[in-house]
Amino acid sequence: MFEITADDIALLGDEDPRTPIGLLCESEMRRRDISPSCVRWGGSQTAADGGLDVRVALPLNVEIQGFVPRPNTGFQMKAEEIPPSEIYSEMRPKGILRPAIRDLADQSGAYIIVSSKSSTSELALQRRRLGRNACCN
Repeated sequence: MFEITADDIALLGDEDPRTPIGLLCESEMRRRDISPSCVRWGGSQTAADGGLDVRVALPLNVEIQGFVPRPNTGFQMKAEEIPPSEIYSEMRPKGILRPAIRDLADQSGAYIIVSSKSSTSELALQRRRLGRNACCN
């Protein structure tokens, strides 16, 4: 086994965070005997993606467990710090909820912002959740 530290994650560039998240999602599917084809990711990091870099769409009969919280889960990668004040504009550019996020909401899915630079402390997480909730209420 090897250990990945916060310092290792902080060294990732803009295109790097998508790869470990995509691979982790695929690994989670294999661990659960689910086809990794339920995970979509790849292509150019700078291509228009509608706000999602990795998307997990599980079959209807699959029970939720592990770190993928909902049958339909979207991950947005950022290689910069995302303070709570910027979550709204990330989810609602020009004040309009991204269609990909609306689609996830319509399917009772989950939208997860993964930042390689943001703090992982409990207080920072709570503040980001408040920022996210303000966007969608």
